[in-house]
Amino acid sequence: MSETDPSRAPTTVRWWHWVWVAPLALLFRLWLATLRVRLEPSASGVSGKALPPSVLVLWHDRLFFAPVITQRHLSRPVCALVSASKDGGWLTAFYNLMGIRCARGSSSSRGTEALMALARAVRSGCHAGITPDGPKGPRREAKPGVLALARVAKAPVVALGIRYHRCWRLRSWDRFGLPVPFSRVDLRLERVEVGSDEAEACRRIGASLDALSGD
Repeated sequence: MSETDPSRAPTTVRWWHWVWVAPLALLFRLWLATLRVRLEPSASGVSGKALPPSVLVLWHDRLFFAPVITQRHLSRPVCALVSASKDGGWLTAFYNLMGIRCARGSSSSRGTEALMALARAVRSGCHAGITPDGPKGPRREAKPGVLALARVAKAPVVALGIRYHRCWRLRSWDRFGLPVPFSRVDLRLERVEVGSDEAEACRRIGASLDALSGD
């Protein structure tokens, strides 16, 4: 079955479902606005506002905080990789309302199409956002899709270190974190030198994100 088969088209959210998505997006905007964000200096000299089109990576359990980075700390728009599943449809609707563009696909469905869509976004001046352990894990284990995108787009890989000082954890595969309102969040951006060895590059990405984000 080819990647362009209509049966593999990404699941979208019907228009009437936006009645639920829009109020949730407003609630989350208010929630995120209460967080006290501290932008830490980068050891590799990365500046969010001056960052060239890049492949941005963050752990899946830190996705809730992604809109804050897009809205406050980056000068370029972000196109995020989102699963083609039904859950991905909801996330796409939510992200669109939060100002994040989406490319639909994963390693198991529409992977090539999603990769090319992200590469085109980077070439047009956007950042590409990827969770290297998503969409189903294993938790905090970086997979090589990031490297393929960086090579095709000829873009640097930048780790988004997001450290919650207080958060609630969901009982999901990734132990998804929800920062407590009015709590502090430390943000740090670091460039990861990936090299040509795939296994070593995945290890470096994972080690960088773990060191920057904590538990």
